[in-house]
Amino acid sequence: MEAARVILRAVGVDSVADLMAPASYTVSVEGYEDLTVEKIAPRRVSVAHHYTQRGDLMCDPEIVFRIEEGTGAWTPVAYTRHPDVHRHDPAGLPIDEFVDRWSDQLYDQGFVAAAGASETASD
Repeated sequence: MEAARVILRAVGVDSVADLMAPASYTVSVEGYEDLTVEKIAPRRVSVAHHYTQRGDLMCDPEIVFRIEEGTGAWTPVAYTRHPDVHRHDPAGLPIDEFVDRWSDQLYDQGFVAAAGASETASD
């Protein structure tokens, strides 16, 4: 996900491998749910919009990516949209179009700019 990589670079993180889990960065844009980019395990990064419902932390959506060793590619392995959607496949989920569209929306909605990023991520 290009937008998440650019956001991480804007906060000084050039490589997910350099982060210790758990490490998270939250970006706020007025009118939208906060966006959190979080390293949740070795070679796993969560990108999610969060909100609170009746005291519970919910996500809409959350995608967990496996960071490929060597290439650094981000492969979606889990997708959650509360309250009732959860898909998981350790081999990877076929949701590349959704991931690309969401990444574009994060630019359009101002999340990348709010993180202080103005450049494009490189793989």
